[in-house]
Amino acid sequence: MCIGTSLHADIRVSVQDRSAPDRVAGHLAVGILVDADAVLVPRPSPELLDPSRDLEIVVFPTDLAEHTPVDVLTGWKWSRFALRGQEKQPTAAIAKLAHHATYGAQIGEVDSGELARLTAELDGDLWAALTRLEAVPPGIGEIDPALLARLGEVERAQRVPRRAEHSFDSYEAMTDGFCIFFCFCHPHHPRSKP
Repeated sequence: MCIGTSLHADIRVSVQDRSAPDRVAGHLAVGILVDADAVLVPRPSPELLDPSRDLEIVVFPTDLAEHTPVDVLTGWKWSRFALRGQEKQPTAAIAKLAHHATYGAQIGEVDSGELARLTAELDGDLWAALTRLEAVPPGIGEIDPALLARLGEVERAQRVPRRAEHSFDSYEAMTDGFCIFFCFCHPHHPRSKP
C-alpha cells in the first residue's frame, strides 16, 4: 500500500462467520491489522480454524458513522503458527487478505527476539506479549458487543445508494454537468492519430 493512502483511525478487526444472522452472533475472534493485506489473530479458537467455516474479516473504526468506511474482506490464505506438539492450540493465525484494507496497520515495530522471549515467558500468550511491548494500542483485544451491533446498523445504512437529482435549462448544460465524470466527454478530446 502506498504511504499516505491508508486511513489512520482507532480501528477494530473482527473475524466473522459469514453465515451468522448478525455481526454480534458472527464474531469469532479479534484480530490485529498488521499490514494492508494481513491480519494476525493471537490464540485462535478451534472454530476459527475449522476449514468448513465461511469466514470474513471486518475492519472498522470505533467511531462508526454512515460516512466512515467499513471493510468486509476475505482471507484467501490462513496460516497457523504453533509449537511442535501443540498444533491443536496454535499461538497465532494469519489471514492473507484478498484485498487491501482501507485502514493503516495497527501494530508497532517489535524486536522478534524480545517478542519470542516474552511470549515464552507468558506461556504462549501473544496478546499479552504484544500488549506488554506496547506494540498494539490499548483496548484492541476486545470488541464491545454494542459496537458490533452498531456496526451492523451502519453497514445496512451504507448499502442504501445515495441519490441526487439535477435539473438543467438545456441539454448542453446537462451534458456539461455530467461529462465532468467521463473521460470521453468535453473537455477530454480523443487523441489525434499521428
